Amino acid sequence: MASEPVIEIVVYDAPAARRGGCGCGCDHHGHGHDHHHGHCHPGHESDPAGGPRHHQVDAFEKISLEMQTRALALTLEKEFPGKVRVEYINVLKDPRGPSLPQTKLLCSLTYPPPLVYLNGRGRFAGALPVERIREEVQALLAAGSA
Repeated sequence: MASEPVIEIVVYDAPAARRGGCGCGCDHHGHGHDHHHGHCHPGHESDPAGGPRHHQVDAFEKISLEMQTRALALTLEKEFPGKVRVEYINVLKDPRGPSLPQTKLLCSLTYPPPLVYLNGRGRFAGALPVERIREEVQALLAAGSA
C-alpha cells in the first residue's frame, strides 16, 4: 500500500542578516568581508530622495522566526493532518549549516532571510507568508506531487 504524500517545508534562517549583520554571522566589523551591507541596516538606509528611510515594523517581527515556524507547523497540521512536515533551520547554528547551499545564498545577501523551501524547491524569501504557503501545500497535495 502506498504511503500518503507528505509535503516537506524547510525554513532556512540567518537571524544576523535580519538584525543588521550579514548572514555569515560576521557582523561586518572590518575583518575582510566585502558584503555590500547597505541594505542590511533597518532604519539606517537612505531612500532615493536622499532622506533616512524608516523601517516598517511588522506585527510578527518581535516573535522569533523559529516560533513563527512552529505556529505554521501547527496551523498546517490542523488543516492537513499527517501530510505536512515543517522544519526550522538556523544556518548559523545548525551543524548542517556550512554544507547547505541555502547558507551561501543567505551569506551572499542574494536573498533576504528566511528562505522557505517546499519539497526541496525554493518558493519564498524574506518572509513567512502563511496563507501563500498553505495555498501551495493545498495545490501540491491536490496534484499528488508530494
